[in-house]
Amino acid sequence: MREVYLVGVNHVYQLGPYSGSPMFADSPLAPFEEFDAFLRSALTSHDIYGIAEEMSRAGLKKHFRSGASMPCRLATALNLPHRYCNPDPEMRRALNITSDSEREKYWIKELISFDTFPVLFVLGANHIDSFERLLRESGFQPLIIARDWSASSDPADTI
Repeated sequence: MREVYLVGVNHVYQLGPYSGSPMFADSPLAPFEEFDAFLRSALTSHDIYGIAEEMSRAGLKKHFRSGASMPCRLATALNLPHRYCNPDPEMRRALNITSDSEREKYWIKELISFDTFPVLFVLGANHIDSFERLLRESGFQPLIIARDWSASSDPADTI
């Protein structure tokens, strides 16, 4: 069975500190370090082989993030495969992707071609229930680690 471990999160955590955006300028590092520790623990405790996420390089640029997302940097540090699964704007136009459900179907195709299981999938918390259903319908075994992860002192509340 292709296991997909889901971590729902505010995208602020995916982007990480130092995004270059003025709205993140005063964010303390501790919440991002807590998110990193949480992901590392999940990878170890569930013996996960790769990381995928609802993100794209265009999405990182849109939010002034130079470089990789936090999950991508973690995958690199741990020598694990990584995949950005969200279609960029050109791909959305080419495939006529106009809704969240169509984007989620695109993520499924990305997971199939990524072919690394078990995999940790980091996504916006608002997608947890619908993506869990779609994974199950598509022959995956979804397992929710966090519906809406937040740090003990959440900077997303102030952003």
